[in-house]
Amino acid sequence: MAPAIASVNPAQVRGNRGGGGAPDGEGKLYAFDEVVLRNRLTALVVDGDRFCRMVEQGLLRAYGVETQAVDNGRAAVELIAAGANFNLIVIDMVLPVLNGLETARQIRAMGVRSKMLGLSARSNERERQAFLAAGVDEFIEKPLDPENLVPILRELDGQ
Repeated sequence: MAPAIASVNPAQVRGNRGGGGAPDGEGKLYAFDEVVLRNRLTALVVDGDRFCRMVEQGLLRAYGVETQAVDNGRAAVELIAAGANFNLIVIDMVLPVLNGLETARQIRAMGVRSKMLGLSARSNERERQAFLAAGVDEFIEKPLDPENLVPILRELDGQ
């Protein structure tokens, strides 16, 4: 069983919710819910931006999820084609080599049924629909945050 992650004072954690990750002046407060995972969960983070990859991996690891990361869609497809399995695959829409839409399509074409979460710094209905049509299960505007992540982890853990 993974260790419990203690809750923190929400005033201690502040995130940005402005367009493209730009500060919006206010920032949203994040409370890290206590989550006790009963099962081993694994995630693949596919993001071309090094800083975003680190943040996304850090958040997943804070909840006890084992993570692996790649910086482009082709690397993700190759990793999964080589037999790697993940409970959750987090894919950014804008990726070098192979974009997020095509990455999701190719992963689904291999028969992968993992939960796929599409991320984008720009959120509009057209992009959301395109990502969902490509095979992601959910679409979230960056940044990935506890408010969106915790319910997904609980679902994957069977809670």
